Amino acid sequence: MARMSLLSKLSNRLGISRFSVETPTGQKQKTPSIPSTAVRPLDGPARRRASAASTLPPRGAIPSAPAPVPAGNAPAPANAEATARSRPSHVLIDAMAQASPDCSVLTKALFAPATTQLFGVADLAFELRSVDFSRMPPVPGLPGAPTVLLAQALAAATGGDARLARDVLESLRGLDPQRDIATAWRQRADGLQPDASAEGESVYDTPRSSDYSYYTAEDRSVDGDDPDGSLPARRTAWQVAAALAGTPTGLDVLQAVVARPVDAAHCEDFALLLKAATGMPAVRAERGDPASILGSADALGTLTGKAVACAAARMAGEVDAARPHQWALTAVRNDLFDTGPGTDFAAVNARLMKTGRWIERATPERGRLLRNPIFGKSPFRALRHGTQNVERGPAIARHRPAREAALREAAAALRDQLIAAAPGTRSPRPGQVPEGLLRAAVLAHCLETPAPQPLERARFDEDACADIADRLAKLLTPAPAPGLQRQLAQMPQLKALANLRLDAKAMGEWFAAARPAGGSGAGQGAQGAQAQEAQEVPWVQTVATALARAEEEAEGRDTRVPVITRETVRSALKDIIKNIEGSSRLRLSSGGLVGVGLRQITSSISAVASAFFFRGRIDGRAQRGRQAIFEIAMPPYDMELVLGSQRQASKQIGVGAFVGPDIGVAKAGVNVDTLLYGKEKADIQGISLRLPRVGRPVPELRAEFSALVDALLDGSQGGAQADDATPLLQRLLQDFPELTVNRIGLAGDGRRRHGAGADLMGSVGQLGVKASAGVGAFIEAQRNVTKHYADATGHMRVERSIQGNALRAGAGVKASAGPSMTAASETPFSGSVDVSLATAQFGVSAEHILSGVFERREAVYEAGRLHPLSFVETEYQTVDVFMKAIKPQVGDWVEAGADPERLQGLLNNIHDHAAPTHSFAARYIVTPEARAQNDAYRSSMQLCGQHPSGLPQAVLALAETIESKWTDPTAVQPYSLRSYERNMVQQTQGVDVVVQLASVDAAEASHIDNRLDVPAQRPRRT
Repeated sequence: MARMSLLSKLSNRLGISRFSVETPTGQKQKTPSIPSTAVRPLDGPARRRASAASTLPPRGAIPSAPAPVPAGNAPAPANAEATARSRPSHVLIDAMAQASPDCSVLTKALFAPATTQLFGVADLAFELRSVDFSRMPPVPGLPGAPTVLLAQALAAATGGDARLARDVLESLRGLDPQRDIATAWRQRADGLQPDASAEGESVYDTPRSSDYSYYTAEDRSVDGDDPDGSLPARRTAWQVAAALAGTPTGLDVLQAVVARPVDAAHCEDFALLLKAATGMPAVRAERGDPASILGSADALGTLTGKAVACAAARMAGEVDAARPHQWALTAVRNDLFDTGPGTDFAAVNARLMKTGRWIERATPERGRLLRNPIFGKSPFRALRHGTQNVERGPAIARHRPAREAALREAAAALRDQLIAAAPGTRSPRPGQVPEGLLRAAVLAHCLETPAPQPLERARFDEDACADIADRLAKLLTPAPAPGLQRQLAQMPQLKALANLRLDAKAMGEWFAAARPAGGSGAGQGAQGAQAQEAQEVPWVQTVATALARAEEEAEGRDTRVPVITRETVRSALKDIIKNIEGSSRLRLSSGGLVGVGLRQITSSISAVASAFFFRGRIDGRAQRGRQAIFEIAMPPYDMELVLGSQRQASKQIGVGAFVGPDIGVAKAGVNVDTLLYGKEKADIQGISLRLPRVGRPVPELRAEFSALVDALLDGSQGGAQADDATPLLQRLLQDFPELTVNRIGLAGDGRRRHGAGADLMGSVGQLGVKASAGVGAFIEAQRNVTKHYADATGHMRVERSIQGNALRAGAGVKASAGPSMTAASETPFSGSVDVSLATAQFGVSAEHILSGVFERREAVYEAGRLHPLSFVETEYQTVDVFMKAIKPQVGDWVEAGADPERLQGLLNNIHDHAAPTHSFAARYIVTPEARAQNDAYRSSMQLCGQHPSGLPQAVLALAETIESKWTDPTAVQPYSLRSYERNMVQQTQGVDVVVQLASVDAAEASHIDNRLDVPAQRPRRT
């Protein structure tokens, strides 16, 4: 139970964010292990005293919530007025902003301008004006959005034919979707001929449909005397319905337009039915017409047909009939429309099955085989480095109370044992009290001290010593004599308490001393000792377990997995699922890289041909790599897995020189390296699995996600259910209806690097064999650091972008011995390609982050709608810059609902307990008004894509408008201030001589160390 180690103290004091160790077999980079001083208050700085300087500043006149820097590093608009002035304009955008849109202008822009259409356009404009949208919630700031979206959907479905659009609108306004779909489902169930709709007849207007109709013939929107003439308009009306339902805001518009809206309980089923009907191949049935699909046995045999049948059965109230095809409905929900070879369904299933292959590749049997690191990849190899504290949560809110409870449990059990053992103990010498009783009195005093005073003490003041003396007197005798307490207080043993540090280490020492005291007895034989030891077990186990738990709360657990098997992987993942908290993420990666460098070649040539005091070189290098990646995370909106592969590419060019004398046997001087230009990029392909988090108890989410992991491990290659004929993806979709399955679209990261370094070095040697050593420092700037991620498919899609820059510096030492033509260089970006294959190299370096700011935007779309927890965030790499940025904004956070005292306490704690592995962030979520506008604009963009002309100018204007909303300070509101802790280990092993071939394993994780959220109404799933 040691205090913070010397290495941890040095890392914390010097601000070391990462250190590297080089050996002849490879390199290992690692963040230092720095236990949080927020969990162990005695290791932290002295407590602040309240002062006038710590009071909250008044709120400024202008909101100062930061907004992320737009693409291209253009400055964000200063205020909403500037944003409005710079926003592009278009007929659709202007009409959305109007309370009563000019439908004549709108229809002329969307429908064919031919002379024969003029009257049709005017009639359509008149009909659009008469549509009542009062049943749908208004779009804040865009009152005309429903009219615009309806007009766009009509134009898309009719090909811009205004006359047909007028008839279609009439049919649409007469629809009762739930009744019609239930009727079609029941007709199918009652044995309707499979191809009844193939002859151009819709089951909606068959005579049998009247048996299930809520309306008479006069109630229908289509003329009862000519039902067949209305068939094209009706089918097109369903296409309009599908177009609207496929957009974020369109379903609300559709519900407001139709004669009778679908019940709220079946809205999602209705939207998915229309989505499946739209995805039906045209050769199977009339695309977009649910009745045509339900009336065709050929269509019902497809994935989309089964999804239509499932949704229709649910809308008809026949849940049992829908259950067998639940997987198909969930597949359509995730944009999977076919199961054949080469489809997204097949690709996702193959990726899922590969999980088992990853486990097999990481087992000890496979690990002993020689392999090409580029192939045979498995991210689970990185589990040998542990899970990097991803399972930990906030230090003050979670781990400090848990550690305090464990210490108090240990102290109480130890106190009781010391008191119980007192009759068998003696005083050390005359004039002294038994040490065990004194320690029991100290523990009793600390245990009785009320919260929030912690159990541990750095020292004991006079009042505390007096209380301990009083307790000791009562332990020595039931009726202490007058003055005994004063006499005890003057004893050297009690005076020494003024300098006693009572912490977990001291308690561990007292525990070790008490064990033999409690387990010894005069004249006991071997059997007596064993019996006594058995009596000791309860209290010994209690104290030992509690102290170990306290240490785990402070230091973190050892989560390394030395032997990789399917069960050890399962155990590690389930432990994470059980303990992970919000905004935590673990990434495991493993693979290889190949490269080539010019440094050794140019250095060798220069060593032979250059002058006595100067030898130059060119350091050009190119690398490519591939890694398998596995992520498990718990963002605010879901719990997720990412399974994928990453392709990396990097190149750099630099120059260097050695300046100093070379007398053959010895050489000494200054080594200088510069990185003129370096570029790195990585692209990710793969899938993600998500279960929604909002609107459900977290224990329920953990249990379901744990079951999902079991199903994945058992159903993938080599698992207990791997031979099941049903595809693994189909089983997951059937068993987990809320599951989101994404194919990752554009994802990866990149950066540009520049740097310089210098080291003092020397070498001695003869006949080509030399020993060299160097010590030096470097500085490196990273600019255009970008990380981006976007899902291409899926019910819940995430679009994440991070942009920023960083500046770091470091120092280190390096030594080498062997037949090398050059001396060892400490500069990290020079690599280790300056030594020959037979050269042994050793080195240690440490890095310090000088500065860095990253702007993050995370847009989450659920069923197309912008999620309430979509956010923008500014992350600072240094605490001083964070405090400087937040100080002027404190008033905004207080006005948003943050408690002033808690806010000031958070800032004090973040500042006092900052560590080199921490970063600091301010997060702002999108306002409800901005979300509604974003949904409306994206709905319009989506419908533009279905217009015959594509409306490219409208798409461009809408895209620019959406982007301007993201950079508008009034579109976001304060949500959370937090500090992150980030840990990583990366190990590289292989050959690195001119040509590089190496394996790379890495484990990196982040979790929140401290946070304060602004109270707000909990977002509801929509």
